[in-house]
Amino acid sequence: MLRTLLFGAILGIFVMLTGCQTEDEREAGQRRREAEAEQTLEDLFSGLAEALEEASQSDMSPIGKVVRQAKNLSSTAFNEGQVGAETDYDKFADACDMIMELMENHERTELMPYANAIYIILYNGACAYSINNEVEQALTTFKLAVEFGWDDVEHTMNDPDLVNLRANAGFQEFVMEMEAIAERKAVENIPAEVAFPFDFSLTTIDDKPLRLADYKGKVVVVDFWGTWCPPCRAEIPSFIKLQEAFGEQGFQMIGLNYEGGSPVSDMTKVKNYVSSEGINYPCALGDDATQQQVPDFNAYPTTLFIDRTGKVRHRLVGLHSYNDLSAIVKKLLAE
Repeated sequence: MLRTLLFGAILGIFVMLTGCQTEDEREAGQRRREAEAEQTLEDLFSGLAEALEEASQSDMSPIGKVVRQAKNLSSTAFNEGQVGAETDYDKFADACDMIMELMENHERTELMPYANAIYIILYNGACAYSINNEVEQALTTFKLAVEFGWDDVEHTMNDPDLVNLRANAGFQEFVMEMEAIAERKAVENIPAEVAFPFDFSLTTIDDKPLRLADYKGKVVVVDFWGTWCPPCRAEIPSFIKLQEAFGEQGFQMIGLNYEGGSPVSDMTKVKNYVSSEGINYPCALGDDATQQQVPDFNAYPTTLFIDRTGKVRHRLVGLHSYNDLSAIVKKLLAE
């Protein structure tokens, strides 16, 4: 998140320094500066990550060291697959075996601080076992992944790596339990309520007025985001799904974009992204006055949940699952 905020600030400074140029020159110059700034930041954060890695290793617990090694092994296999190489499922399985060994030798309470890493490693392990047609081992591993926090039912039901597992009768029974578990955990994860004054009057990218006051009587979710922000982009499908699922029940999704460039180029970027991704709710370029109403705003995406009376009730920062988002929406709709 720090990287994306810095990146946006750098882009804003560059645009101010360019002065008046033709649109083509400005766009070309901005793309060049974006690439240079991104490379500079890549180098900066790569060096910082390496320094932090070295510093943290000396203080890390034995459990933490094993989890880190397993995570790195699993990430290597995943990244290789992302760049076009054949996915090495043996690495997924080996990383999973490291976690299984930890489970044999430690209490679950000792492992829970590492749950976010563990459930991903276990899920990838289940994929490896399923690919190898070791279905019972895949089912056992998948159940453990759910225990440690894996709750993405939709991804599970569409992942081609799990074709063999999904054909298993035991899995079909468990997936119904998983949906109930996911919903229960999402309710448990609803953050404490917050309260602060919030309002805005903007213009959508389609040149229509966008006023929060016009949605009084509806539950509203306001997403502060940018097309340049990976977690923001990753959360968009969940917001689209929220609008589809609850739009007719008195719900409205709204996106406020913060791009860091010139108004013209920002508008073009957002329009293109909204069109390419099929975003089904209004989006507008946000302004400083709107963002400054959010206390201690420090990261994208930041998501506000507003009740039917127009009051902010909940706030989330960072990427969250559809289940977590929908649990809050359901709660406010039920009031």
